Amino acid sequence: MSVTKSLTGLMAEVLVAEGKLDETAPIAEMIPELADSAFGDATVQQVLEMTTALDYSEDYSDPDAEVWVYAEAGSPLPKPEGYVGPRSYFEYLQTVQKKGEHGDAFGYKTVNSDAAGWLIARTTGVSAADYLSNRIWSRIGAEREAFYTVDSIGTPFAGGGFNATLRDLGRFGQLILQSGTWNEEQVIPAKAIERIREGGSKATFAKAGYDLLTGWSYRGMWWVSHDDHGSFAARGVHGQTIWVDPTAEMVIVRFASNPIAGNAASDPTSLPAYRAVADYLMGQEASAKLSGREWYIEDIDSKGVIDNSAASLLFLPEGRLAGNVSCNRLVASYTDEAGALSIGNAGATSMLCPPALMEQEARLLATLATVEGYTIDETDALLLNAAGGTVITARRR
Repeated sequence: MSVTKSLTGLMAEVLVAEGKLDETAPIAEMIPELADSAFGDATVQQVLEMTTALDYSEDYSDPDAEVWVYAEAGSPLPKPEGYVGPRSYFEYLQTVQKKGEHGDAFGYKTVNSDAAGWLIARTTGVSAADYLSNRIWSRIGAEREAFYTVDSIGTPFAGGGFNATLRDLGRFGQLILQSGTWNEEQVIPAKAIERIREGGSKATFAKAGYDLLTGWSYRGMWWVSHDDHGSFAARGVHGQTIWVDPTAEMVIVRFASNPIAGNAASDPTSLPAYRAVADYLMGQEASAKLSGREWYIEDIDSKGVIDNSAASLLFLPEGRLAGNVSCNRLVASYTDEAGALSIGNAGATSMLCPPALMEQEARLLATLATVEGYTIDETDALLLNAAGGTVITARRR
């Protein structure tokens, strides 16, 4: 998936931030093999911002587009009899010719990412896959192994070959949101992420004609929205996304397989959806009110709760209270007037449960009837209070 490009761009930006890669240097200076290609006189920055001038089409609807030759070169499968073309990603890059002037306009072309992958390998002495594993993936508590697809000589596909689970990509997104820190360790330089968030040239990006992305730019192979939240994203052509919203302190990871090879097919719904989620979360945080997300009960009358018993409270509009008393569903009403809380008509469904859970359900229903008010403390815990003090403690997850 093309979210891979943003991982590749981030690794290159890390090397730039650490002074190991000069963004103003021509590619041929580090990769002499590309001296006679279009990449030879392009700078590192132009590759990372995809403003290289390449005689290369990535129009998937055109069977004669260069992207299909590129795909054949990168295939690990045996080539057909009589095949005389390039047999690896790096071999293909050497055949790409220049068309126009570097730096003039943004053009989304995957071959730039493989050029960046070659830069990473040449600078670090290990493949982009090994560098990502050693520098980032092994240090963020990933639940599962990740892997790259490779070409016939084992070169990782730096433009779209990365595979990982949804939750682990969420961890990666959280690392970006936290400016490169994980468990109080600075895994990658904050400066690398700051550079990405700054974005590239809006004018150069605008020449690409993305009508739905007015005012956006591209930097370090990340898409930068320049909206009032400072949102930026890793994006794949069929809708895959890592959306980072620093203002809402939110990361959304989306796996997708839209049949149309172009984000214009999903952006009209997905981009407003990401913002709607952010606005909702910020609204919940700002209002610190009862209604909204479910509260999960941690203590009843200083006697705790049975582990994994799922006791919860969900304050709904129009004075309706739902949730779980333990294994049965809660049905009740409430009134909330400036912190004075009254809960009435509390009952539950009638499923037979283990005796300990039934006892907890009865205790919870009896305790709810005593509630007179509530507070939300500095740790965001909900404290339901009766005449004698706090009787129920709950927290959102």
